[in-house]
Amino acid sequence: MLAAVVACEEPKEIGLAPTNEVGVLYTDTLTITRTTAQFDSVRSNDQSTLLVGRYTDPVFGQVQAKSYAALQQSAAFVVYDSNTTNPTPASRIILDSTRLIVSLNGIWYGDTTVPHELVVTRMTDSLRRSQNYDISTVVPVGSQIIARRTIRPRPLSADTSTIIPIDNSVGRELLALANSSASTLTSTGTFIDPNGFRQQVTRDFQFSLGGTSPASVLGLSLSSTGILVYYHVEGEKTAFREPQYFPFSGKRFNQITASRASTPLSTLRPGQSLTATVTGRTYVQPGTGITTKLAFPSLKALLQSGRIAINRADLVVTPLAADDAKRPLPRFLALSEIDGNNRLVRSDLSTGAVRLFTVQTQGPVSRSPVYYAAAQVQQLDPRTNSYTFQVAGYLQSIVSGVSPNNDLAILTPSGSLFGQSQTTGALIDQTQAVLSDRVWRMVLDGKASVKLVLFYTKSN
Repeated sequence: MLAAVVACEEPKEIGLAPTNEVGVLYTDTLTITRTTAQFDSVRSNDQSTLLVGRYTDPVFGQVQAKSYAALQQSAAFVVYDSNTTNPTPASRIILDSTRLIVSLNGIWYGDTTVPHELVVTRMTDSLRRSQNYDISTVVPVGSQIIARRTIRPRPLSADTSTIIPIDNSVGRELLALANSSASTLTSTGTFIDPNGFRQQVTRDFQFSLGGTSPASVLGLSLSSTGILVYYHVEGEKTAFREPQYFPFSGKRFNQITASRASTPLSTLRPGQSLTATVTGRTYVQPGTGITTKLAFPSLKALLQSGRIAINRADLVVTPLAADDAKRPLPRFLALSEIDGNNRLVRSDLSTGAVRLFTVQTQGPVSRSPVYYAAAQVQQLDPRTNSYTFQVAGYLQSIVSGVSPNNDLAILTPSGSLFGQSQTTGALIDQTQAVLSDRVWRMVLDGKASVKLVLFYTKSN
C-alpha cells in the first residue's frame, strides 16, 4: 500500500549529506484528500472592518453583508465657558447639526463601478458587550433611517470619505453627554461613569445597502467612520466649537448571508461536508462559512514504515486563477485544525485567551496555547498563482505525537490573526479575525491544486 501512494527517491539538491546508512528521501506523491465543508458557525465579533454591500458570484451565489455597530467615545466631552475652567451649563450648549462620516478602508469585492446606496438605520436595542455574535446573528432593527446616500465608491483612491447630514435626534442624544460623568475623565484617564455612555445611547446602528441590484461588498474604517456633533455655546461671540467625534468602534459584528441556490454549494448546510475528493473541485470562502478541509491519509502509512524525521516539507496550494478581476484571490492564507463536526479546534478560554490550533512556522513542541501565538500566514505568489506553507514543524509534531493528525481547514485572514479587547487591547479570541473580516474566495481543482513536497530521513 505504501508503494502505491509514496514515491521515494534520493534528492538531487537537498544540502544534506547523509553520514550513515540513514538516507534522506523525497516524495511529492502523498495522497491529499480535499473536502468542501461548512463551519458549524462563524464568529464575526468585534471585527477590524465593518462590511456592507452585496455581490453576485456564479460559483458562491449572492453574498450580502450588513454591519451592526455601537458608537464609542474617543475622548472626553467637556465644554467650558471661553477662557475659563468653568463647565458650561447644559442649557447653553446648543446643537447646530449632526453629520455622519463614512470612510472606506480600501477593502472591496465585486463591482465598484456601479452606484451604491448606503443606508444607516437605528436598531431598537443595543448590542450586548459580553455576547459573541456570528455571521448569522439576527438583531432587531427599527424603521428610523438616519442616513441614505448614493455613493460611487473609489476604494483605491485617497478620497474615500463621505459626509452625510443626519437627523438631529442622534445629535441631541450625544450632546446630552457633554460635561456629564459619562464623558468626564478621572485623574487616571478613565471615565468617571464608564457605563453612562451606554445608558444614554441605548440604540445602536445598522449599515446596509439599499435596493436589490448586485454591486460590491465594501469595508468601512472603524476609526474614520463615525458621527460628528457640531454645537456652539449660547451667548458667546465664537460661532462654533470644534465638533465632538464619536467613532463606530464600540461593540460590533458583521452579518454575512449567502444565497447559494443553483450553485455547486446549494445542498451544503452548517456543520456538513460534501464528498471528499482527490481530483475534483473544492471551494473556499471562510467569511461565509465555506472552507476546504485537507487530509493526509497516506501520511499515517509513511509514519508506520519506520522511524521518521522530517527535514523539510512544503505544502503548495494552487487555486484556479481568478475568473474576474472584481473577484480577486485571497491575499493571504492560513491553516488551522478542524474537527469532524467542522469546528475549528481552539484552546479553552481558561488558558487566558482563545487561540486556534493553527499551523505555525516552527513547532509546536506541546499543545500549550503559548506555542500557537504566531500562526503561519502565506501571501499569494503572483508568479505561480500559489501559496507555499512550510509544514515541516507541523508534520514533525505529528510524528512525535504532540499534534493529532487532524484535518486542516484553509482560512483567509486579513493579515492579522488577533482579535483584541476593545478596552485593554489584550488578545481575546483569534477566531474572529481569522474567519470573517473579508469575503475572499477561491476554487481548488484537480490533484495538483494541493501538493506536499516532503524530504525526510527514515531508520528501522
